[in-house]
Amino acid sequence: PEEGKAAKMNNSEVYLLDNGGQYLDGTTDTTRVTHFGEPKDEEKECYTRVLLGNLDIELCKFPENRKYSGADLDVLARRHLWEAGLDFGHGTGHGVGYFNNVHEGPHGISKYRKYPFEIGMIVTDEPGYYKEGAFGIRIENILVVEKKLEGYLGFRNLTMVPYERKLLDHKLLNKNYINHINKYHQEVLNNLKPLLEKQGDKVALAYLEEKCKPL
Repeated sequence: PEEGKAAKMNNSEVYLLDNGGQYLDGTTDTTRVTHFGEPKDEEKECYTRVLLGNLDIELCKFPENRKYSGADLDVLARRHLWEAGLDFGHGTGHGVGYFNNVHEGPHGISKYRKYPFEIGMIVTDEPGYYKEGAFGIRIENILVVEKKLEGYLGFRNLTMVPYERKLLDHKLLNKNYINHINKYHQEVLNNLKPLLEKQGDKVALAYLEEKCKPL
């Protein structure tokens, strides 16, 4: 950003952070959105519709031997946005390289990505919505393809970062979504709490426990 032209962080706007790194045990690519004040109803609705699309990809199960690809699943990430006349102009997900390209094929999730999913593949799940001149939302997790049922594949979420509870529009969440978010947040807490306790980081631990409370 150029000095004098970059927006300043404040308590009245959505804040989006896309971050990642390459480590000896894997590559991360994660996006989360937060708000340091009180979000508007429109921001909450859009955030929740993006999250629902993200969860619909994560929870999807599909036949193992019929060569299903990201092109078959992409609509799941968009359907809640389409219901409100909204959309996003990028693919839903990409393969992730290990000490290579963070964006690495041949698979991915978009209408153009037709390479079939196989067990062990890593792919991002990152729907979004961007209102020009106002705010942007994207929620990105890394998923691994696994066997879920006999003859069926699905995904497991590898990303351990809580969602922003103050941006949730509870009118759009049914019981199944709420249960899944609560289960995920408990998993995040179980994985990260011992690490923060070992580091003695009381501030981060308090933040994590607040964000992971049941809805």
